[in-house]
Amino acid sequence: MGQTFKGDPAAVSMAASAVAYLCDAANRYFRERVEPSDVIRTVSGANMVIPGKRAARDGAMVFDSRRGKAPLLTIFGGDVTTSRLRAERAVSRLTSFYPMSPRWTAKAPLPGGDFAWARFDDEVDRARARWRFLGESEARRLVAAYGTRLAVVLGDAGSRADLGPAFGPELTAAEVRYLMAKEWARFPDDILWRRSKLGLTMPSQDREALAQFMAASA
Repeated sequence: MGQTFKGDPAAVSMAASAVAYLCDAANRYFRERVEPSDVIRTVSGANMVIPGKRAARDGAMVFDSRRGKAPLLTIFGGDVTTSRLRAERAVSRLTSFYPMSPRWTAKAPLPGGDFAWARFDDEVDRARARWRFLGESEARRLVAAYGTRLAVVLGDAGSRADLGPAFGPELTAAEVRYLMAKEWARFPDDILWRRSKLGLTMPSQDREALAQFMAASA
């Protein structure tokens, strides 16, 4: 929900009225009611709005280039859903200063996504056939998160014990190591909230164990 915010962006938070509004919206579609007291976590952010201009999902871009000086490109705001579009626009503004290849990302699959969506269930079946200790829901989560890179995450594991210590009902040391090595995860929140939503089901004691494991593995 969009609301006017003034102050330190690091201190932005979701208003209680916004939480109640979203709960009411959900209750129009589900039999079991959701109350504000059921909300475990909220996520808030602040986007800059340039005076006199309507807020846009792709943010605003300011480009400054002067003779003999390095170009300066500044991007304000923008929705995460348009991040690739903003990146393409940003790079396009710099092509006259740096040699670059032609545009190619629009049709390039994201890492692990090099298979047709219609084959998703086949990929899940293939994962369960290779790693027989995976349950249906766990296999679906892992394939959705890592796709064809799942083999790099799980390797030649023949049992759940081969994946190392477990944190909560699903997360294992093997997945944590992969995220730290390949996806720049540094802290538990990077894994539990930014890369997944496993923080919704992980007990507090397992979060502490995860933090200790990541600190020792850094």
